[in-house]
Amino acid sequence: MMRKYLLIILVVFVAFVSISVLGAYLVTKQDRLSLGDKVAVIKVYGTISMSGDTGLFEESRATPDKLKEALLQAERDGSVKAILLEINSPGGSVVASDEMARAIKETKKKKPVVAWMGEMATSGAYYIATASDYVIADRATITGSIGVISVFPEYSRLLEKLGINVTVVKGGEYKDFSMGYRPMTEKEREMLENLVQEIYDQFLDEVAANRNLSETYVKSVAEGRIYTGSTAKELKLVDDVGGKEYAIKKAAELGGIEGEPNIVTYGRRGIFEEFLGKASAGFGYGFAKGLLQAKEIVKLG
Repeated sequence: MMRKYLLIILVVFVAFVSISVLGAYLVTKQDRLSLGDKVAVIKVYGTISMSGDTGLFEESRATPDKLKEALLQAERDGSVKAILLEINSPGGSVVASDEMARAIKETKKKKPVVAWMGEMATSGAYYIATASDYVIADRATITGSIGVISVFPEYSRLLEKLGINVTVVKGGEYKDFSMGYRPMTEKEREMLENLVQEIYDQFLDEVAANRNLSETYVKSVAEGRIYTGSTAKELKLVDDVGGKEYAIKKAAELGGIEGEPNIVTYGRRGIFEEFLGKASAGFGYGFAKGLLQAKEIVKLG
């Protein structure tokens, strides 16, 4: 009886693997081996960070390394005539956003780059979108939030209530300004405000230059405010409003592609996101697709 059960389990496992391999083949055939001129879609999903994913079950982050790898793939593929950045991110690290914007600017010297903003492209995500040749938002996209924020919790009163004393030995007057066990001094607060303002001015400068707008105008619509895609177009923060298909057609147009372009996608969802998202379409196909794409995740935020 035990052998019978083991045999059944083995048969189910082999069938599962076979279906998964078939699914992987279909995905490969669909996305990798299509002939003709292509538009490469690079997905920039999640929080923008210099470091990568934090764990097996964590949502992938958008990092400069992931984006650069995907952009390099698109550059090296002679059949790719244009690139579409599909952005869905709340923003994130200033340095990482700047690195990604520079990478986009280098790529668009070789091939046109169109940014399409999905549900959200705010702060650093909007910043990197402006580095492209053409920016498109859905009419309901949440975008903008042009600003910089730095948060330092202060819990000195809590420590006092708990009867906890903190002994500090430091070299340098400002070394412990961000530790939180005491309120900031006026000089420390002024130092931090100057730092944040400098980064904010850099943000404004980049957006103004990328969008061909004056810094004064960008500042008038910035200040951390958020907008829908429709309003962003009225304010000249994006070039047009439309869905993903429209964005692909625009990229194809800029790339000189005649007729319907083929699509190759880089930076898709990870294995667990793919599994959950494709469950209704068939377990084997979705799982195989997730396995095939797990190493290509490029999510921007």
